[in-house]
Amino acid sequence: MKVMGANIELGKRIAAWCCILAIGILSLLPAVEVAPVRTSLGGYVEHLLTYAVAGFITAVAYLDQSRLKIAAWLVLYAAVLEFLQRYAPGRLSRLEDLAFSTAGIVLGVTGFHLLQHLRARQESSNRSRYANEDVNSRS
Repeated sequence: MKVMGANIELGKRIAAWCCILAIGILSLLPAVEVAPVRTSLGGYVEHLLTYAVAGFITAVAYLDQSRLKIAAWLVLYAAVLEFLQRYAPGRLSRLEDLAFSTAGIVLGVTGFHLLQHLRARQESSNRSRYANEDVNSRS
């Protein structure tokens, strides 16, 4: 069972790093090469959704790390990529893109935090309900 748990944890981390790597590659490719994988949602929404997914998956993969630290590192990564886009043919480096990337990171990490909080609350509620059932059944 320990091996399976370790493999799941490793899989989560690989998924997080694949997201991070994919964002880096897509961010630095020339505009002509990225055009076929663009959506009709628009650049800002693409930034928001892409970084929200990356933030969520990274938070899932690194439960032992502070969510604030995860968000800070991802924002720094987004800022570096945004700066490096100045050197990619046909790409623009814009503060607005970084703002939407940052909003996506906050959305993803906060979404994970809220889901984890709700899950813990539900488990706590279930434990107290079962404890009350045991006490009542003894009466």
